[in-house]
Amino acid sequence: MTSRIHSVVVVVSDQEAALAFYTGVLGWVKREDNQMTPDYRFLVVAPPGHTTGICLGPEHIHGRAAPGIDSPRDSDLYLITDDLRADYERWSAAGVRFDGEPEPMPWGALGARFVDPFGNRFFITDGG
Repeated sequence: MTSRIHSVVVVVSDQEAALAFYTGVLGWVKREDNQMTPDYRFLVVAPPGHTTGICLGPEHIHGRAAPGIDSPRDSDLYLITDDLRADYERWSAAGVRFDGEPEPMPWGALGARFVDPFGNRFFITDGG
């Protein structure tokens, strides 16, 4: 039986730039950094204190799907925060591109969408 989810891959064209964005801008931590083969670096980041992370998958290994329903650029990763407005203000000031300001969701929480520098989409909510 599966015991937990380790990570989800987001495809990036530059792992160092991605690492700088996720750790420097979003405030996450580097959880794993292993050179698996000469051309594959397994790099995982996560919010502090969490075990499930995001693998910053190099585009030359993981590819980039064509635009469409199954494209990584059309798939949101969902994040939960304790203070959406504070994260929105801090991340916006650091250059994170949001689709708009946080707005009420039908279930009563606030939510907002943003993209990382590589076009991967995220939805962040305070959960309600």
